[in-house]
Amino acid sequence: MNVPELVLRHQRLNQRAMQLQGTIERLRSQLASDPAGDRLEAEARTLKERYRELQVRLRRTESEVAGQRSRLRAKERELMSGRIRNPGDLVKLEHEVEGLKQAVRRAEDGELELMEEEERLQRELARLEQELHQVRETSAAATPELNAQLRQAESGLAAAEAERAEIWGQIPADWQQTYQRVSRRLPEPVAEVVDGRCSRCHVTVTSSGMQTLRRAGLLLCDNCGRILVVT
Repeated sequence: MNVPELVLRHQRLNQRAMQLQGTIERLRSQLASDPAGDRLEAEARTLKERYRELQVRLRRTESEVAGQRSRLRAKERELMSGRIRNPGDLVKLEHEVEGLKQAVRRAEDGELELMEEEERLQRELARLEQELHQVRETSAAATPELNAQLRQAESGLAAAEAERAEIWGQIPADWQQTYQRVSRRLPEPVAEVVDGRCSRCHVTVTSSGMQTLRRAGLLLCDNCGRILVVT
């Protein structure tokens, strides 16, 4: 390869290395994390916390209901014992018993609602855990293929970088300096000339410029400033 071909090859190897580096980062990210599984796991943790809080409320409500039932039974026994002779005291106790019955009914309704919510959360948690299991299994099954792709990309990157370094060592110093200067401004500092035009900005190369290129001389595009090469 002549010098223009070397700088063009160097650019293509650089582009190849950048593409492979992006592929490697993507594959490593896929192997390091499982977004769908992580999302489901977070949802399951939140649901488990709600379930634990609900169980605490349910146990507390059950205790309250049991206490109210106990008080109601005691008052009913007192009412039916016949020991209370005073009509006013008897009416007062009857009202108290009725109030306790209403309180027990309300507490039992609340307890039932909590139990229904507990069952709903149990079903939802079971569904989430099953879905999470399936997602984790799918991710685990894909791991060997992703690892193989990663090894291939890493091998390709190493080869591209090695060839790029070898090619760079064959490029004369003045071309290297120009390449580096242009690359600081443009990500792709080299452009091929096709049909007498710069392939990047499509400006026509002068006849004297074409003569320089045919001699494999160093020439920059008058418009975009890239290094022009004829292959």
